[in-house]
Order: sequence, then C-alpha cells, then structure tokens
Amino acid sequence: MTPALAVEIPKLTDSWTTTDFQIYTPTEGFNNDPIYPVIYQFTGQDGEAFIGVQSFYDSEYDQNLTEVFSGVFSPDGLTFEIDNEGSGISFGETVSENELYIFTLLPERDLMILVFHLVKDGTMASPTEKVPDLIGTWNLSHHRKNSSSSTGLLTIEEQQDRIWVGTERIQDEDGTMIEIPIAGTIGDNGKLYATTENGAFMIGSITGNNSIQSVLIIPGDTDGTHVIDRVIIKNGGSLPEQDLEFPDLEGEWKIDNRRVIQNGEISDIGPISDEWVSFTNQSGKFFNAVRHNQTAESTFDTEKTGIFYDVDEAFVTGPDSSIEIFYVMDNSTLKGIVNMKDNNALLYQDTLSRKDE
Repeated sequence: MTPALAVEIPKLTDSWTTTDFQIYTPTEGFNNDPIYPVIYQFTGQDGEAFIGVQSFYDSEYDQNLTEVFSGVFSPDGLTFEIDNEGSGISFGETVSENELYIFTLLPERDLMILVFHLVKDGTMASPTEKVPDLIGTWNLSHHRKNSSSSTGLLTIEEQQDRIWVGTERIQDEDGTMIEIPIAGTIGDNGKLYATTENGAFMIGSITGNNSIQSVLIIPGDTDGTHVIDRVIIKNGGSLPEQDLEFPDLEGEWKIDNRRVIQNGEISDIGPISDEWVSFTNQSGKFFNAVRHNQTAESTFDTEKTGIFYDVDEAFVTGPDSSIEIFYVMDNSTLKGIVNMKDNNALLYQDTLSRKDE
C-alpha cells in the first residue's frame, strides 16, 4: 500500500452539512435518500479525540432516536473510528480539513451499510475521480498464522456509487465450503471497509492492477481465528511487488497516557500504572497480544490476535469482541484506539512506550 500524506486534523466543532447520503439493506436495496435520516453534530474536540450526537429516525421502532458517539482520528489525520451507543461500527476518512466521509457497518442489522459525505459549511466538495467499479468475480486467498492458506471466490454482484454487495465462498480449514454474504464501501482514497453476515470486518485497499490487499478481523470468533490476511485479485490482476518489513512489537508496553472518550466527555486520565500490554509470538505481520491489569480480571489477561494492515498500523481482536488499533510512531512509541464494543460509546486513546526503556 502506498503511504498517503498526512493531513491537518479537521476542526469538527464547526458546522457541517451532509451533502450526500447512501444506504443499503438487503430488504430495501440501495437508496440515495435526499432527506438525510441521520444527522451528525460534533459537540466537542480535543486534538485527535472528538464527541458528538447522532440523531436519526428508526423505522423499525417508528421513533426518533438520539445517540451519543465518541471518535478518534489516526495520528496522521487521514482516518478515524467512531463508536456509538448502538450496534455496529463506523470508520471514516479525511478528504481535506473541510471534507469527510463516514462509513457505518451494521452486521447486526442484516448487513446495513451507510455512507455519509460531509462538507464544512461555506465550503465545496472537492472534485472526485470516478468510483472504481468492483463488480465481478475476484479470486480470494486467506492466510492465517501458523496455518495453511485457503482459497475461494468473492463475487461482487451489485454496486451503487460507494456501496457494494456480494457473496464470498471460501474453503474453511476443515475443507468445507462456506458461503457468506458481504457488503462494504469504497472511499475516496481507495480504502475499503466491509462486514459479513457473521460479524467479521474487512479493511483493505486497492493496491494495483485489479488487486486488493486486506485484513479480516473476526471479533469473538468461536473457533479462535480472529485475524486473517486476505489477498483479493481479479482475473488478469496482480499484486505490486512488495518487500515489507513489519516493526518488532515483542515485549511489554506501559501506558504513559490514557484519554477516555465517553458519554459526551473527553477526559485525560494520565499514566495507567496498573495496566500494560504485552506482545508475543510475532511472525511477520501476525502476533499475539494480552492486555494485563493488576486489579481487574474479566476482559483482561485474555490472549488476543493481531495483524499488521500496513507497516505502521495493526488491528487486534479476540474472544471478548473488542477491537484495538495500534499505530507505530517509532521503535519505542505506540498510539492505540481501544473499542470495547460494549454499546456504550466508549473509546480509549492510549499512548504507550516499552517498559524496559
């Protein structure tokens, strides 16, 4: 994947307008609704962290609802994650300091997909190139840590602008063929976010001639396969030559600062003396991770699995269904976004350093 240049983190507390809204559900199909049923209001921001309120009409319950959300930008300002009080998860991308996309994935709502294009009031959306056409049959390869690879097909059957839907048919480790509906999005920068019927999430990028490099994270997977390296190639396509060397995370990392984003507030907690993270058994882009706590149990001290999506960005998940993103700042510093996926709009933004330094 070609590194993108960092951008200035947008000032979200200015007024923003949704210039385009797209939605897909299996029952209703695609819809570009001129009346935006979801409104984002950003009520506070402190650097990379932000908070706000999401208002929408829920047709299932025939009522207007309001949910608090929490969000954190990546250190380079190019992407962000949002968690709200409801189900699903949202990722976003920064086109410029005046323009954003928000992609909401809702596997719990029968693969509902939402795309919001937001522009700061008083500015214009930037000209965009034609959205890549993903329709067709793609060859799919799955690579697991310490396991043989498996192959299959991803058939993208329909696409309307930035939303696409299809089916993947993949051979499981026991030899059985699994057929899973999948739906996703493609951003302005060629990055893909998708979700499957079984609650997995795919993060990928168009990397070359009809090729997609991606990872699949499966929170709470019962068979223990929580992360998968995925290569997706159309007939005649090829991956660009890459000789990537992934950072060595092995060892224990202390939390030098924690910022808690929850309930419409951003709080700087400072160092967390009784909690730390250890990374072990790293093999290339794969590794194991454990979040330790001297005073708490439950979700702590559970081994999780991680995978590098790029040389400076890794995803971690495990049996507790949490999703953690780690950004490698240098050999001795990490930044992390921790989403416990507990429907409480709670995110941790951690800064970590090696314990032995």
